[in-house]
Amino acid sequence: QEEGGGAGRRVTRFPVPNEKVPWETEFPIYKPPFYSAERKDAAATDPVGENPMGRTGLRGRGSLSYFGPNHALHPVVTRWRRNEDGAICRKSIKKMLEVLVVKVPHSELWALPGGSPEPGETLPRKLKQILQQESWPSFENLLKHSTEVYKGYMDDPRNTDNAWIETVAVSIHFQDQNDLELKRLNSNLHPHDRGVSIRWQVVDKRIPLYANHKTLLQKVAALFGAHY
Repeated sequence: QEEGGGAGRRVTRFPVPNEKVPWETEFPIYKPPFYSAERKDAAATDPVGENPMGRTGLRGRGSLSYFGPNHALHPVVTRWRRNEDGAICRKSIKKMLEVLVVKVPHSELWALPGGSPEPGETLPRKLKQILQQESWPSFENLLKHSTEVYKGYMDDPRNTDNAWIETVAVSIHFQDQNDLELKRLNSNLHPHDRGVSIRWQVVDKRIPLYANHKTLLQKVAALFGAHY
């Protein structure tokens, strides 16, 4: 696996067999490269702490903003999938969900509208990119009434030996298709950047979503006893 380096340089991770991932397992030849991307929001501190899940094949901050944990928020926004007559669709008895997902240019996969909020902010950057600014306070209110489904380490290809993502995933579910908050949300979905796509995607295990986001979505489907 490669990380982007400066001036077009690519940084290749040191190969780590699964059995050598834990720090307590001896791995004397382990000499991973060091890489910290230049970022205007990056914290200029020395590496502190070790990835709690073990070796990743790369030291430094990588493409993340901070050494140590990088805190993220992943809202999983869902509604029931409905027929034209308004009845909730079912698959093998279970009700079917739709989830709000985002796709950025040059990505083949969709993502949950989450990520790391700016310091002092509540909403993740990716969410702000798809919501009109006047609707930010109403979405912050939805977050206050959301249900936490996961909190902790997030398996992510950007994680390094010295920097990793820890997330809080929350469920925001619209039970009623006539919910005023749902209508307000739909009317305020508006990508600010060209090439960014938004859609309500049917939830099942074949959903073209990043693997770590699928894990969070599966927890929400289980919460509602919905099809996955």
